[in-house]
Amino acid sequence: MIRLHTNVMGVFALKKGRVIDKIFYPRDPVEIAKRLAQVENSFSSEEQELIAGLYATGNTVLCVRDPRRFAKLNTRGMDDLSIIGTSEPVDDLDIASQVGISKKKFMQLLSQANLELTKSRVREIDKDQLLIQAVNSIDELEESSNKLAKRLREFFSHHFPEMDYLVKNDETYAQLVKTNLSNLNNLNEDMRQQIKYAREDSLGIKFSKSDLEAVCHLAESILKLYDTKAGMESYIDGLMDEVAPNLKALAGSLLGARLISLAGSLSRLARMPASTIQVLGAEDAFFRFLKTKKKPPKHGIIFTLPEIRGASKNKRGKISRKFAAKLAIAAKADHFKGEFIGEGLREDFLRKIKKI
Repeated sequence: MIRLHTNVMGVFALKKGRVIDKIFYPRDPVEIAKRLAQVENSFSSEEQELIAGLYATGNTVLCVRDPRRFAKLNTRGMDDLSIIGTSEPVDDLDIASQVGISKKKFMQLLSQANLELTKSRVREIDKDQLLIQAVNSIDELEESSNKLAKRLREFFSHHFPEMDYLVKNDETYAQLVKTNLSNLNNLNEDMRQQIKYAREDSLGIKFSKSDLEAVCHLAESILKLYDTKAGMESYIDGLMDEVAPNLKALAGSLLGARLISLAGSLSRLARMPASTIQVLGAEDAFFRFLKTKKKPPKHGIIFTLPEIRGASKNKRGKISRKFAAKLAIAAKADHFKGEFIGEGLREDFLRKIKKI
């Protein structure tokens, strides 16, 4: 029976301890580290290639240390291929000797590859934490802009109080104040006419030049906060492609990033059961449930998902549970660097909630 074994040198086919076939990894420690990270929970292209070659020569049963890694192996044309587990140890130094690599060279390669693997994991942790900082920044920008927008309305209402109820959107309000209502082109015709008529008979006081400059500068500062927030959201969108592409495809960039932030890291999120993920962000309500024994929260931050928020109350709990289950799978796939399955998870989730 053929044993398939992978180490820092490459992928090897062994029969009674002897190397009968092999595919070497590139001798670049960075590339080797990528392969080592990949084969922790999946398989490399070199393993796929060697398995296909072994099968072509009549080997239909292969032994590996962890057959679960090959669950998604492309077995097209290899219908009777069987990959089974074995705990029999393998001597990597003996394999190195068989393929002409000295013990010194092997240990050097092992050390360099492990160093690069450690570096890559540290970088991943940094990226993970950058996401959390970006989410916190958005929350603080939103809090600041909301407070200042309220202040701007109170300030400008001394001059034109009618505009407070005519223009509900804070960003639009700030844009109008910044130009002292000289540019109404972004408004629809009905709104333009309402503002013009209200301004002609306004009950507000007349502002001096310095008054207008002060309120315009405040409006400009608020608009800069909106721009900064939009830039931060764009940054999160790009960073999620790198850190958690499956979460992004399933939940969207911002919700996915908020879940990582609430969990404390992608690693912690990946280790959480679906039931915990379901109520992330609803800690106060959950503690209230523990204290009063009344109804537990059905959802936390995931309530912002349109499919949950837009559902009837009697369906939200079921939809939240299904969504949390998919999130748990996506988080694990991202943390353990598995295949991209986000779109499939999203489609399966949408298909299932139609039946609720």
